[in-house]
Formats: sequence, C-alpha cells, structure tokens
Amino acid sequence: MKRKKLLALILSLTMAAGLAACGSSPEESAPAQSDTEAETETEQGMEEAEPVQASDREELRVGTMALTMGVPVLYAQEKGYFEEAGLNVSIELFATGAPINEAIAAEQIDIAVSGFASVYSLANANCTWLADVNTTGGMGLFARADSAIAQNAAENGLIGDAQNLKGMQILEPLGTAVQYMTESYAGKYGLSPSDINQVNMEYGPAYQAFTTGEGDAVAANPPYSYQLEEEGYTMLCSFEDATGVNMCDGCFARNEVAENRSEEVQLFVNCLVKAMDELQDDALRSEYTRKVYDDNAISCTDDALAHEIEDRKYVGSEMMKEEGYVLGEAWVAITDFLVTAEKITEDNAPNVAASINPAYVSEATGTEIKAQ
Repeated sequence: MKRKKLLALILSLTMAAGLAACGSSPEESAPAQSDTEAETETEQGMEEAEPVQASDREELRVGTMALTMGVPVLYAQEKGYFEEAGLNVSIELFATGAPINEAIAAEQIDIAVSGFASVYSLANANCTWLADVNTTGGMGLFARADSAIAQNAAENGLIGDAQNLKGMQILEPLGTAVQYMTESYAGKYGLSPSDINQVNMEYGPAYQAFTTGEGDAVAANPPYSYQLEEEGYTMLCSFEDATGVNMCDGCFARNEVAENRSEEVQLFVNCLVKAMDELQDDALRSEYTRKVYDDNAISCTDDALAHEIEDRKYVGSEMMKEEGYVLGEAWVAITDFLVTAEKITEDNAPNVAASINPAYVSEATGTEIKAQ
C-alpha cells in the first residue's frame, strides 16, 4: 500500500511539473490573435500618433493691424490654416505698432505682425524677426496744394524748403515709419526734429483732422495716402525718397516663445507664407482686403485699393527665392538713423541685426534664405 501511495505521489508531482513547464511560455499559452484584433491594435496605435489638435495646444496670441501686413494673418485664420496646422491662434488688432510693442513687452501677445515700430522691440534684444510680410510703398507727407511749401519745385523727389518747413505742424502717429520719413525729410533741408511740430495722431484721425483744416501737413500710409492724392493734396515726399530705404513690414516673436515653442512658431510662419502666396492673386487680395477694411471701418476707394496692391507686394515664397533677397535688409540702415536721432542707443543697435533669424522662412520655403 505504501508503495502504491509513493508511486501516486511521484506521478502527481511529474504531471504538475509538466503543466508548469507548458505554462511558462506566454506565446504558447496565449490564444492566437485574429486578423481583426491585429488590425484594431494597429488602428489604435495610429490614433495615438495623430497630430496634436488645435484645442489641445496652448493659445498662441498674435497682435497685428487691420492694414496690409495684417491681411494675410486674418486670411489664414478665416481659411482655417492655423487650425489645420494644429495651432490655437487668437488675434488682437491694434491701431499702430507702438501699442503692439507694449503688448509684446508686457507678454500679452506672443507674436506680432507689424511695421516700422518693430525695430524698437528688436533693439531691446527680447524678440526674433521671423519673416518679411510686405513691401511698404505708398507712404507720403502731404500738404495743401495752396500752401507756401507746396509751391516749391520738385528736386530728387522732394518738394519743400527749410524756411517754410521750419515750425510746421505735422499730424502723424509717432513711433512709426512715417515719423522716420518726416524726420528724414526735415534732415534733407538741414533741420532737426525739434525744428518741426510733430503732433501724435493715429492714421485715421490724422487724415480726418487734416482734411477738415487742422495742421499744416499730414504723414500718411495706405489707404489714406492714396485718398489724399485723389483729393488733390500735394505729396512733399515719399518714404523711399526721404529715407533712401526700401522697408518691409514683418513678423516677429518674443525670444522665449521662439525658443520654447519653436514648433508652433514654425507652423505659424508656414501658414503665413501660404497665405501670402495665395494673396499674390490680385483679385483675391482685393476682395479679401476690402472685407477687412469694411469690417474695421477703414475708408478706401477702389482706386486707392488698386494702388495699394500695386505698391505693397506680399513677400511670398517666390520673392524670397529670388537672387539677392535678404531677410530684414532695411533694418540696419533704419537702426543707424535711429541711433543718430538718439531713439536707439549705440549699445542696443547691434541687437537689431542679431535678432533676424532666417531659419523659419528657410524651412517654410525649402530654400536657404540669407539675413541682413
């Protein structure tokens, strides 16, 4: 009996060991996976790899103006390009570049698409220039046709003289490209900024005030400059003739945004370039710009809008690929003037050129872009 019990115990232990050995391999013990289950797991893996949705992103706050430079931003937003790229973009509109600089400095916005005033943010060494947006033709200084200064003969594109210019009251938004134009114009006649009376007014109110009899002259940009020409006022100088500079409005970001959110900044620039490329179509650009101006109560005749489109070209991918194109080309000359005018210090001046980064437009266009 004892022998039978012993044999039974040995047989029991042997079977247990065999079962344990069979269960030690997960591959052998797991049931075979069906094709349907395998496809389901593959689809789940693909879902996990999908791009980040716009709603999951931190808000990217953009400041611009309802003017030429802001149109591509508004267009890209309306067409859904930012959302398609996975960006959560909000747009705030400002009257001029000066309050945009203030918003950048206060970290209220992350990216700006602005004009001449951008140079002050670049000089402060806290921003990166990402892209040129549009050329800036069409700006001018205007006087009444019957004024003494308008009676001078044109010379080198300028009309004026020191005697009549000295002490003139000029309506214009300070801290913008037209202030640079006005002071450069005065400098052509040996006058300093203190020799003229510059009254700070935004573009629209300055136009309205001047055309109703206030001030001796007004510095204007499109569309107001074109309307002044249509209404018979005399243009004393253009921006280009007064300064000798061909400038571009453009896009810049706070350094910490460019550094910590570089992927989003690149996607934003990609969308901006895409919008500028599409707005090379004059009919499309005219239609959409008209919408922006009407939505923001900006008066602009059809002729003025056509003139603006002719003068102010968007710096799309084709222009960037042209031989000789240089990103931010005008900023060094502008900075030199502002140092002489004591609006930027000599210590801060090198920051402007150092802030221009062609990497974003190079990536967006697939072409190596040079910087100033």
